[in-house]
Amino acid sequence: MSTTPLDPNTLADPDWWLTHLEIAWQWARAEAFSAGFALQLALVLGGVFIGFALKHQFNVLIAHIFSWGTLKKFQTRAIRFLAPVAGPATSWLLLSLALFGLQQAGADSYLVRIAANLLGAWAAIRLLSAFIAEPFWARTAAAIAWTIAALNILGWLDSSIAFMDALGFSLGDENRVSLLIIIRAAVVLAIFYWVASGLSRILSTRVQRLPSLNPSARILLTKAGQIVLMASAGLMALSTMNIDLSALAIFGGAIGIGIGFGLQKIFSNLVSGVLLLLDRSVKPGDVITVDETYGKVTTLGMRFASVVTRDGHEHLIPNEEFITSKVINWSYSDSAVRIKREVGVSYNSDIKLAQSLIIEAADSVPRVLSDRTRCHMRSFGDNSVNLEVRFWIRDPQSGVNNVTSDVLFAIWDSFKTHGIEFPYPQRDVHLVGGEPMAVRIVTDD
Repeated sequence: MSTTPLDPNTLADPDWWLTHLEIAWQWARAEAFSAGFALQLALVLGGVFIGFALKHQFNVLIAHIFSWGTLKKFQTRAIRFLAPVAGPATSWLLLSLALFGLQQAGADSYLVRIAANLLGAWAAIRLLSAFIAEPFWARTAAAIAWTIAALNILGWLDSSIAFMDALGFSLGDENRVSLLIIIRAAVVLAIFYWVASGLSRILSTRVQRLPSLNPSARILLTKAGQIVLMASAGLMALSTMNIDLSALAIFGGAIGIGIGFGLQKIFSNLVSGVLLLLDRSVKPGDVITVDETYGKVTTLGMRFASVVTRDGHEHLIPNEEFITSKVINWSYSDSAVRIKREVGVSYNSDIKLAQSLIIEAADSVPRVLSDRTRCHMRSFGDNSVNLEVRFWIRDPQSGVNNVTSDVLFAIWDSFKTHGIEFPYPQRDVHLVGGEPMAVRIVTDD
């Protein structure tokens, strides 16, 4: 089999294709239609079919073995690592036995040998890729590694590398970018991105365990570490393409212009997120009100904050809103907050008694802080004497409307018990006219 490096000009030559088609046809007549080749093809197809058909029984055997005694705690991990390689490993074993038999008989075995090597490489690579937790990266790494192994087994690796290196273009006088360099940079970027993601998770876990740091500082350190690691991965990938990194100054200017126009909102949110993390005006765990949204801040990212309301709705609010809009932070400096509600009392009731009953009823609610409740007279209304109850709670994250409802219900029960009347709308009707009005009662009789 020829391993002469190819180039695009060679592939564009019709005579090259005709020559190799003739070589392929001669080989097919001499080898592909022979009894030995048919035997090898039957062994390969039979080994692969039987191997993958026994995959389920192999997995059942693994689960049964690791269900004994102390091995049971490793059952889940063993199934995760061994189940994906059951098919190719069993096929490789069967083809290896067939290869041994052909070699002992002195028959041709090149097709069986290639198939066994491909399946063995598949099983080994699939087993090693199982150590990668993310399914996408595991499949990607396995596909790339097996492709390289297959080209090497078939003897096409060197010629494929030379061909991919020939497909390229020049950047300036010194830099040249080829398909091989691009693929190499993509592989390096994927590897470094995976490593950076793992280091980022480790960094986040370690930072979250530091008791001396407040939540804002933890998020700031975590995000800064992620940015540095991801930027380093990108720069390392670019360096493999032999690109002068000083040329990135041009792209930096272009990015600056983009920020000034289309990316200003994104950049504004990023800067606002950093400011919020630094000044700690809004931090995870705070109970806030922004416009009509009331809820608890669960996460504070570089672009937006997640606010979960009492009804379970999660609002993603851009960081810029916290800088430019009016924000009520119920737990900024102190978690205790005061709630005010008006209570109307009839003019015929004892106002002093109603005032004391309101204070007593509010203090009877468990979430209300005792000895801090006050009740003041606000005004004499058209239909009622308007009082205002003011009470304090220390857990606004548990809700404000629900504790207000509990207080009003307690006031209702207390008023009913002590005979305090709630007001009804009252209207005086004045009739203008000099003559008396005749009133007649009509009955059904």
